[in-house]
Amino acid sequence: MDGDREPALLADLDQWARCRHENTALIPGRGVQLTWDDESPGTTGTVRPDGTTVRPDGTVRPDGTVRPEGTVRPAGLAFDRWGRAYRSRPAEDRIDVIRDGETVTLGGCRGLFDRPRGLAVDDGQLLYVAEGGTGAGRVTVHDVWADRVLRRIPLGTRSHRRTRTVDVVAVGDRAYVLMARPARILVCHGRRGPLPGPRPSPPRCRGPLTPLRIAARPDGTLLLLWRRPGTPYSVVTTVYGDMVAEAAGATDLTVTADGTLFLGLGDGQPFPRHLRQEGDRTELEPVDATGYDGGAVAAAPDGSVAFTTARGIGRTGGPAARHRATGRVVTYRLDSGAYRTRWGRLFLDACIPPRTEVRAGFLTGDDDEPPADALPWQPADRGSFTIRRPDLTPPLPSMALLDAVGTSDGFRPLLRRPTGRETPWAQIPANDRYETYESPVAAPPGRYLWVVLELSSGTVAATPRVRALRVERPGHQLLRQLPRAWSRIEGDADFLQRFLAPAEGMLHELDARAARRDVLVDPVTVPQEALTWLAGFAGLVLDRRWPENARRALVASAYRLFRRRGTPGSLAELLGMYLGREPAIIEQWRLRGLPGGLLRGPAGPDPDDPAAAVLGRMRVGGTTGRTDSGTASAVEDGYRTAAHRFTVLVHDRLSAEQLGVVRAILDLHKPAHTVYEICESGSGMRVGSRLHLGLTSVVGPGARWGPAVVGRVALGGDGVVGVPATGARVHETSVVGEVRVG
Repeated sequence: MDGDREPALLADLDQWARCRHENTALIPGRGVQLTWDDESPGTTGTVRPDGTTVRPDGTVRPDGTVRPEGTVRPAGLAFDRWGRAYRSRPAEDRIDVIRDGETVTLGGCRGLFDRPRGLAVDDGQLLYVAEGGTGAGRVTVHDVWADRVLRRIPLGTRSHRRTRTVDVVAVGDRAYVLMARPARILVCHGRRGPLPGPRPSPPRCRGPLTPLRIAARPDGTLLLLWRRPGTPYSVVTTVYGDMVAEAAGATDLTVTADGTLFLGLGDGQPFPRHLRQEGDRTELEPVDATGYDGGAVAAAPDGSVAFTTARGIGRTGGPAARHRATGRVVTYRLDSGAYRTRWGRLFLDACIPPRTEVRAGFLTGDDDEPPADALPWQPADRGSFTIRRPDLTPPLPSMALLDAVGTSDGFRPLLRRPTGRETPWAQIPANDRYETYESPVAAPPGRYLWVVLELSSGTVAATPRVRALRVERPGHQLLRQLPRAWSRIEGDADFLQRFLAPAEGMLHELDARAARRDVLVDPVTVPQEALTWLAGFAGLVLDRRWPENARRALVASAYRLFRRRGTPGSLAELLGMYLGREPAIIEQWRLRGLPGGLLRGPAGPDPDDPAAAVLGRMRVGGTTGRTDSGTASAVEDGYRTAAHRFTVLVHDRLSAEQLGVVRAILDLHKPAHTVYEICESGSGMRVGSRLHLGLTSVVGPGARWGPAVVGRVALGGDGVVGVPATGARVHETSVVGEVRVG
């Protein structure tokens, strides 16, 4: 029975957009759902240049005006790679550093910054502070790791005395500084710059606008928030003036990693969201932002959106929209390819929260010509999508047939499938909230089929969502195996078709699984519950603490890795599968050599003298040192401390569970006679723990800066090892001679 039927599929946005929508919204990645009211908090609609707000259906709000303008409190909010939040307080001339509920002042004192407004942290962990105090403003570059100011960049000119520093955004290792009066953008790169950036262009025919904020999409495209002075009218455009979104009273904007634009609206109002996909812009449901003070909005490293509050920072909550009670989607004509076809089962990938419901109705026909009274097409209320070749869309059903389904008991509830997808061996990811629902197609035989989905909700806070639709064509053929007299009457045939459908469906799915049993021996496609069974063929006992993708990679590489089990390369690859990045494995015997280099103080040549300064275990090369009578004992001690020992350098901080898994991997796969040590690099390299220049650590980023020339730079006098911008330090106040490391 495998392969005797193929489904008719609706899953793409282009397909859903060709259907008729009533009180529904088309959201990328979610499918079809109930739309929300235009008066929902945080709903922007369309803002006219005269200040009035227009609903998506083209009508003006009853009051004819937008919501009152919120108080604009310019502030800044940014995050570094360690999750620390930096929140500026312009009125107090300070920046707060917030982590794990604790708040400290950056730099340890107030007054270090002059009315700090915009904040941004680049990939090099440099904090750029846009200061809008006296004069024309400036940008301060602060090293967050070394906790010191690297540079202050004045941005004023004599020709532009009224120029003000407005905001700053980081893209990679560069910072784009937004200036106002006139509007311009400058580029800063650590100690370089400022250089001229792209020239911002306001949108056309929108009147006088002033740039208020700047943000960047994941692809580096710059977005600007413009506002008309003295009014709440504001728009978001690209740096070249292309319209992105309109809002009333917007105070800040940010873009998350998936490209979703969040707009801050006034004090405590929900945040509107806009998603851009394939050139189309979709307004998503606004999210709750309780406590927002109208200051700054920023995307956090964990994927959430944070905002400033009176006490510190807050996070956005769930949707704040009020959804419609009912909605309907009518699909275009689906073709089975044969007349008098008995359609099979309907499958829906849907998310149906409590107190919501999705029901399905069906219309069939054999007429090839479009219905004379075909239902007119109507787009979704929200989430407009540009249809490619709309002239190729199959016709919608007859209005008379649709009215018959609506007045009779033609809509049937859906049954959630306890076994998941009907596709052989298909698994629903753990983070996927969409489940598969099933219903038989209760309609007379016909070549063409129309599906009517009715969405309803008993609460304005929730809505059902339908992401994909599949219909079997044709249905099962068991009626051909029964006596013809049993199905000669159409009513009897319809009853038997539906009565036998559940049992035949189970047999068909078992047959399809048997035909595709080859996926059980493929580590990439094997179902998760059978992965342990497959690993048993290689003698592996999988650790459930490993991520699923790491367990699959381990099973796929088991035979290759076990051929060189116990080698540094095999251990590094095993650990890299779990950690996502291969660690460095240093065998101690490779660094044995003679005693390492000593940085001596003024006390004398005796190595046992406590005045001799020893820089941890730092060894430059392998044989640097002084040969004396203690060489033989030092070599003997090297065998005792270095032979059969190795160090695993992990390029991150490990949690307690991760550390336990790493130790379990090493205990199981290392040679039995060896001893290991785990060293976490964490935030950076640590001198005194496991620093080997040229092998495990590199001081400075490399060739970007000019080299030190022997004879022109006095090492110990005016030379700096590395680049101060990176902030690498031997100690809080350690200075080797007069040379700073970092």
